[in-house]
Parts: sequence; structure tokens; C-alpha cells
Amino acid sequence: MLNELTAHLRAYFKFFGFSIECVKDKPARLTISVNGQARHFKKAEDLVAKAPKISGWIFVALEDPRPIDFFLEQQMKATGIDPREFYFSFERNDPHNAGLVVYHPLCTKENVRVMYCLAYDAVYNLLGERSFGNDISWMEVENLSYTDPAKVEELEKLPAYMALRRSEMVIDGEGNLVVVD
Repeated sequence: MLNELTAHLRAYFKFFGFSIECVKDKPARLTISVNGQARHFKKAEDLVAKAPKISGWIFVALEDPRPIDFFLEQQMKATGIDPREFYFSFERNDPHNAGLVVYHPLCTKENVRVMYCLAYDAVYNLLGERSFGNDISWMEVENLSYTDPAKVEELEKLPAYMALRRSEMVIDGEGNLVVVD
């Protein structure tokens, strides 16, 4: 059944992925994802908007934020790294072009690729798909010794820092400029 669902989704659009969440006494949840590729968000949203109403199911576009270590047990075991040990800083102070640098004291030239994969997934988990795709322009991983420890924060604080980087003014549904508190 899952292979068939995958085939149908990929036939509709090759970048679609999905997850299914089943919790006792709650409706099952099918989430359509494009793996944080912001340019494809509308396709996922359009597909979900066309989904039929099925009793016991909820259809959602784009993955929600999750705990930092959600579904990372295998990577954590392989690397010996807990993503709660990561730190971060922004390369630029531009909320529309956030270059994220993730640090770990055990990052080396030899393990930078696996470290990057773990950090990428941890950031994706923390921010959720929409923020990850819209707010992070690029990411790199470095050894913590490459920066001043006073200028970095624990990675788990990233969602709060992303919220602070957004504009204090937005346009509401009626086209009015509104100050966000």
C-alpha cells in the first residue's frame, strides 16, 4: 500500500514525499512534503486542498516542527553525536537571506558530510518544513573552535531566534501594514 501511494504521488509530482502518523484515539494524519523546497510548497498545498474528506483522516501540506532528534536515532548512533550538542550562528544579519552555520566540537574534514546531514535534519525538525524552506538560504557545518563561543547559541534555540529575525511589520489580509508585538 505504501509503495502504491509513493508511486501515485511521484506520478503527480516527482518531488512529493509523505509521512503517515497514527495515534490511538486520534485521526490518522497524512502529510504531503516537498522536503523543504519552498518553490514547490504551492503544489503540496494545492494537492491537499483537493483531497477528499475521509472519516478518520487529516490531510496536511508540509511537515510541522518536531523535537530536534525526531527520527534521527540511526544517524545519532552512527555518528555518536546528539543534535542537542550543536550550536549555531547566522552568517549574515539579513532575515531574507539567512546563512546558517552549525557548529560542533567534533566536526572534522573527515566527518563533515555526516555531520552536515545530521545538522540539516535537526534544523529541519526544529523549524518545520515551511520555515526551513523559506527562512534558511544555505547552511554549513564547522568545528566549534572556528568561532567565538560567546557568539553562538544552542541549536535548540533556533526557532526563537528565527522569530526574532522576522520583520516587526507585516501586511494583514486586508492590505494594512500592522506592527507585530
